[in-house]
Amino acid sequence: MTKQELAAKIWATANVLRKNIKASEYKDYILGFMFYKYLSDREIEFIEDEGGTKEDLQGMTATDDFNYFRDNLGYFIAYDDLFSSWQTLGQKLGAQTVTAAIERFYQSLSEKSARVFYVYNQDVDRHSGVFNALDAGLSKLGENIGSRDKAIRDIIGLVAQIPTRSQSYDVLGYIYEYLIQQFSSEAKKDGAFYTPHELTSLMARIIAERLKDRCSKYIQVYDPCVGTAGLLLNIGKEIGKYHDKHYIKYYGQELITETSNLAKMNLFMKKIPVENLILRNADTLDEDWPIDPENACGPLSVDAVTANPPYSAHWNPELHTSDERFRQYGLAPSTKADLAFLLHCLYHIKPDGIMAIVLPHGVLFRGGAEEEIRKNLIENHNIETIIGLPSNLFFSTGIPVIVMILSKNRAASDVLFIDASQSFQKDKTQNVLQASDVQRIYDAVIARRDIPHFARLVTKEQIVAEGYNLNIPRYISATREEAPYDLYALMTGEIAGDELESFADCWQQFPQLRSKLFTADGSYSRFRTEDIAGVVHADEDVAALQSDFQTQCQGFHTYLTHTLIDSPTDERTHDEIAGTLFQTFRQSPLVDVYDIYQAFSDHWTAIEADLTRIHEEGREICRQIEPDIVLKKNAKTKRFEEVMVGMRGKVIPLGLIKQTYFPEDLAKIEELLRKADEAAANSQDIFENLSEDAKEAIVKDDDDTKYELKKLKAAIKSPVDLNADDLAALRKLLHEIDAEKAYKKKAKTADAALEKKTEAKAQALTDTEVHDMLEKTWVTPVTDAIDNVMQRVIDDFIHALKDLEQKYADPLSELDKQEQEESAKLKALMSELTGSDTDVKALQLLMEEL
Repeated sequence: MTKQELAAKIWATANVLRKNIKASEYKDYILGFMFYKYLSDREIEFIEDEGGTKEDLQGMTATDDFNYFRDNLGYFIAYDDLFSSWQTLGQKLGAQTVTAAIERFYQSLSEKSARVFYVYNQDVDRHSGVFNALDAGLSKLGENIGSRDKAIRDIIGLVAQIPTRSQSYDVLGYIYEYLIQQFSSEAKKDGAFYTPHELTSLMARIIAERLKDRCSKYIQVYDPCVGTAGLLLNIGKEIGKYHDKHYIKYYGQELITETSNLAKMNLFMKKIPVENLILRNADTLDEDWPIDPENACGPLSVDAVTANPPYSAHWNPELHTSDERFRQYGLAPSTKADLAFLLHCLYHIKPDGIMAIVLPHGVLFRGGAEEEIRKNLIENHNIETIIGLPSNLFFSTGIPVIVMILSKNRAASDVLFIDASQSFQKDKTQNVLQASDVQRIYDAVIARRDIPHFARLVTKEQIVAEGYNLNIPRYISATREEAPYDLYALMTGEIAGDELESFADCWQQFPQLRSKLFTADGSYSRFRTEDIAGVVHADEDVAALQSDFQTQCQGFHTYLTHTLIDSPTDERTHDEIAGTLFQTFRQSPLVDVYDIYQAFSDHWTAIEADLTRIHEEGREICRQIEPDIVLKKNAKTKRFEEVMVGMRGKVIPLGLIKQTYFPEDLAKIEELLRKADEAAANSQDIFENLSEDAKEAIVKDDDDTKYELKKLKAAIKSPVDLNADDLAALRKLLHEIDAEKAYKKKAKTADAALEKKTEAKAQALTDTEVHDMLEKTWVTPVTDAIDNVMQRVIDDFIHALKDLEQKYADPLSELDKQEQEESAKLKALMSELTGSDTDVKALQLLMEEL
């Protein structure tokens, strides 16, 4: 299974296992066991790298051995306490086993690791460590010892299915993040701890761009509302493209202990050195932190701060009247601490540092104390950029939010406003930032220039003139007004020149097309043809544009083949491809290059997964196959179980090999299935046209709309009260039924034979054939998708023209004329009617109304 399929399976099974436990609580158990499994497997991997085996851990008691593991791993897990050892215990495995193992684990920690695995700045206490749920909280898993022990065995059995040494730990990390997201979406009121990955990626990229040229040995990043550390991890990933990852220090503070523990697990699983993890469980507003280790009384200033604080939280400003964090700017109101968090972040960045914070829109325009803080921020030139985002991005709230970018000591006083409120894709009830949306926002932040209906660089003087109100619609709006109806056009059916000018880019690109489509009379025009699509597609300039674009696609296809297949790849490969993509297609007429980028991004996840697996297992896996496992729900147990449905290529799809090397076999199978379908249709037609006597002889007892094969054969063998025509019809019905079965059987046999041929071919591909298959698997779908972007542009243009035609298809003058004609016809018919005096008088009154 791919890591995505595995993650879906873990979630599906976990959702069944948790029974009546709230998702917000159950996550602590399953994620805790996942982390313990990670630590166990990491220890086994370590000892094997040292030339030993897992069995060497048996009976290991010497202090020197403990210290060796402590010095290198930061912890030691005894052989009997390993996750893999738990799996061998069967019914003996229970809560007591886990509790005792966790206690021994805590006792084994080195001093540096203890600082991470326990609540920071508190005395070592096993009930305040990362394994709270597995230590002191197992009682919630059942009402008695037996039910708790069974629940533990179920969870361990589930977590055991995650691959370890044969896969990268990124698989476990991916599942970890996936589960956090799923638990958030399933329990909305507890979802505040999860910030969507796309948003954290945007903030991280903006920060990393600012810090990429830093010369200092260490880069320090801080999140005062760290949650599960998603923001910090993304910043580390992005900064790691420019700096040595071992020299990034992570500072994080979190109020909720359980969430703080998740952050520690999440960061530790990324193999970040423990000395670079400085995490604290405390109230950020009440307890200023971090503190400079070289100046115990002074604040630590870091290179970057990022935060997604709780919105409009309550706090006590009266306790902070002399607090240095707020002294120069003011105190946020007690019921809305949003700007208090902002000022805390700003306080802790270096003079040349940067911060990015997620906030509700209200901070931009609310009055009172917040207006005073806003004024001071503007006067001090702290606000660089304000990004308005779509609503429903978060699982926990539907309100739209903003991202604000700030810094200190800016010479410039302008503010960039970006309205990205319309930049999203709908996914059920959630709005999701696509890769192209993130890229478009990022590019606008870096460029800092006006972009119609998207971004505007506003001077400080303009903001002051607006009373320091930063509400985004005052400066830029992504909402486009629909073209109003033209009164003359409504009356006549002609189209105003202003509406045709909305297609100015198309007329410029296709100079002859407008006259082919419209006849002009002054400033108004009429459609010359009803075949709009035919005229557009026949235009030479349209064909030339599509041909030129296909040439660009072919060039990019060649580049992508060389980059992905012929050259070594690494974590920078995506960005290099993206840069070339924008350079290649940015000037393409009529096409939005971000749509092209999205076409590439839609395929990148699958490509990246294949590349990762090739890096781990070697390129030879392109010739290897493996069982194709799917999840099916067991009707009895209600649990999802693995079911093997055949084989599949580890990298190259077997279906692609069939299409490429065995097209005749596929065509044969498709023809047999077509004939089977034809026979099934014939049998249904014959059945529906049977006489009532013939039907009665063969239908099911409980459903007279279906026949029973046993009855059909009996009626043919011993016809009773059936005439010759009925008997012939029944024989014909049986013939078609037998034909359908025969065709399906032949198709099944042929398909089984083709599967064997395909599997054999997959494992015998030459280097040249592997290259060809990889090109068809990775590159061709990307360039086909990019080519379709241009086709959609032409199709959308045609659709817009048809809408315009329909808009004025029924002019009011024509409708009035038709109404008068129809009224006259009706009057004429009514005048011929006869009846009583009363009826005639009524008809006369009705005609007067008409």
